[in-house]
Amino acid sequence: MTELTRRDVLLSTAAVGAAGLAGCVSDSEDGESANAGASNGDENGSENGNESTAGNETETDGETDGTDSGEESGSTGSGSDPSNITIETVGAACAEGDNDSVTIDWSGGVIVVNGTTPAPNPCHEAVLEEGTIEDGSFMLVVDVADANEGGVCQDCVGAVEYEARVEPENPDEITEATVRHVQGGSHGVAVESASDEGGEGGEPTSGEPSIETRDAGCLSGERERNVVVNWTESGISIEGAMQTPDPCHKAVLGGVTVENGQLTVDVSAESTLSEDEACTQCVGEVLYTVDVPLSNADSLSRVTVTHPDDEQITVDADDIEPAE
Repeated sequence: MTELTRRDVLLSTAAVGAAGLAGCVSDSEDGESANAGASNGDENGSENGNESTAGNETETDGETDGTDSGEESGSTGSGSDPSNITIETVGAACAEGDNDSVTIDWSGGVIVVNGTTPAPNPCHEAVLEEGTIEDGSFMLVVDVADANEGGVCQDCVGAVEYEARVEPENPDEITEATVRHVQGGSHGVAVESASDEGGEGGEPTSGEPSIETRDAGCLSGERERNVVVNWTESGISIEGAMQTPDPCHKAVLGGVTVENGQLTVDVSAESTLSEDEACTQCVGEVLYTVDVPLSNADSLSRVTVTHPDDEQITVDADDIEPAE
């Protein structure tokens, strides 16, 4: 039998006494009794140091295990690896003219996407919402985020310029791209022969095709929808007019391809209205100009321009005149 020390007896007696008085004391006395118990607990912990230390070690190990588990769980989450697609904001200002455009440089092993996306105000930066590279194409979804942390900003629609760099494992196999602006529209580019040097019919130079909306209004009977193609010092210039559901639209450049001596330019239309805006109720007409730089434009045999609703206009090379 273990021999009781005088201290053990005193502590036992004190515990019994506290239990007997528990139901007969007031709330304030309960607080004093609790404090006394805490003191006894501290006293026990200091004298039985080994037991107290072991308990602390167990709790610490438990917390460490939880942290490690969380980190491992986060690192194995699903999602595409963004290491081969990067984006950088290169400028932001109040929008003047076209604030929703994309150009792509396909030269070299890195594909460079230069774009301008609309934003609620100029105090925003471009962010990559989604990026994928697969099956000979890549797709980028670009959004904007507040870069002013809720501070005061100019009261105007913003235009955020960015540069995205795409590094596919096999860049020569990439034939098309889609860039979608969450705050704007979607831009598609097909490049079946853009990387073929000396290909028949012309090769886009380092300069990128561009489009400008010259005018938009109600369609009148005095003006026919048409396309005029001219030679320029750098390649081809196209002046066109297309029909739209209403005049509140702008011209957007889709795919530009050169294949078998034919230049094909896809022009579409996008609304310039926000969800709560209304437009004049009439059939619209949008006038635009497209410039396509070509290294050997004189080898083209024809130029084809496509509009919405499957409208297609083809101009033979013999009918193309030098720009004035």
